[in-house]
Amino acid sequence: MSTRAVITLTIVLMVGLEGRAWRSTAAASMPLASQVHEQLWERLLIAGTPPILRVAGDSVRSGDLVLQFYTRRLFWPAWSDKTGLLPQVESLLQALRAAADEGLKPRDYHLTRLENILPELWQQQSSAVPLSAAALADVDLLLTDALLTYGSHLLYGRMTPRTSEVMFDTSQEKADVVGVLQEGVETHRVADALHSLRPRHPDYARLRQALARYRQLPGAEMQVRQIAQNMERWRWLPQELGRRYILVDVPAYTLEVVERDQPIMTMRVVVGKPSWPTPVLSATMSHVVLNPDWRVPPSIAAQELLPILRSNPGYLTQQNMRVSYGPHDVDPRNIDWGKVSTKKFPYRLRQEPGPKNPLGNIKFMFPNRFQVYLHDTPSRTLFAKPERAFSHGCVRVEKPTDLAAYVLRGTLSRERLVASIAQRTRRTVVLAEPVPIYFVYRTVWVKDDGIVQAQPDIYGYDDLQARGAS
Repeated sequence: MSTRAVITLTIVLMVGLEGRAWRSTAAASMPLASQVHEQLWERLLIAGTPPILRVAGDSVRSGDLVLQFYTRRLFWPAWSDKTGLLPQVESLLQALRAAADEGLKPRDYHLTRLENILPELWQQQSSAVPLSAAALADVDLLLTDALLTYGSHLLYGRMTPRTSEVMFDTSQEKADVVGVLQEGVETHRVADALHSLRPRHPDYARLRQALARYRQLPGAEMQVRQIAQNMERWRWLPQELGRRYILVDVPAYTLEVVERDQPIMTMRVVVGKPSWPTPVLSATMSHVVLNPDWRVPPSIAAQELLPILRSNPGYLTQQNMRVSYGPHDVDPRNIDWGKVSTKKFPYRLRQEPGPKNPLGNIKFMFPNRFQVYLHDTPSRTLFAKPERAFSHGCVRVEKPTDLAAYVLRGTLSRERLVASIAQRTRRTVVLAEPVPIYFVYRTVWVKDDGIVQAQPDIYGYDDLQARGAS
């Protein structure tokens, strides 16, 4: 909650309870808007922090945002005045009905409840029948919660990536959703305010157009669901991806370097196998390592290398690999690998730079909680295969030197880059301008000409997402 909200609520709590009985007596003589104001103030006062509210049988879904919204406007109603309901109520209802155009569900935004309550209030208002302040407060809370929940879903997604599947992790910029929508209410531009929260990437706009077409086709329910799922995944990314960025499309096995929404470099990639999936993430590439060594992850060392070492103790020497235990190097020939546990692998393995190193000549680094990165590879034949899910989660790139020359512009020329690699000495080079990088998971996308393309759901994420959204 904002500092302003805390201060306001503290003052409210200090003076509010003493005057509550007086206000109840005086409420009948107040103007209608003031009566609704009192209703809103009292309900939010007793709702707790964060507020837990049920209104006309519906639960308020965005209680924290609702409290911020009304605190900023000192608990005055947003959807009615002294004469009754305002015209912008209908504007919001139209926007909520159109939520399906965004692949979202209008029922998530109190639409059924509102459409049951509002006709009677409009009828009373048109007939000059006195309106109930309690009923108007109900409507105000439902409309505000609908507005804020829908706006949040447009900006951040209906589902939370990190809880929907452990291999999703995105970094979204924090926007003042309450401020944007509050201004939309004040300026009577609610629909425009909501539209401003949608993803701004051209792919989202094309998916939105495709969704409208497929919703009109009989028997296209599966395609409609897939398009909506991919629209949701775009909402897990920042609204603006940046002037230039790197986009790795995991199911398509491709990497694009994009400038001003146009790809300027494209290459094939190898991604994680289904048992070791490549995560979906947003990060920032900060540096490149030339002639990297390979610090073998403990899981790979225990599960894949230990069985080899038990039958061939000289394998590590053959592969130019070193073993350490704590701070000290250990001669692998002195280890009884048959007694080493796969559950508690105590050693650290490191492969020196060279032609046998699986990271090849270049590693591209961008801090992330999965500890994955892009890298070169000596296994070049895999790029010729149509399906390329063979790694342990990191992404192998087809044209590492081209990519390194691009991201190191202003730091290291291509000639100096090639010369540095030839020295076979490990070197870290910091990018002069860090580059945003996104790993996305597109099972449906739309070409510039409007043709819808589908690609295999290699990790089964569409099904996971469908179960989480039900």
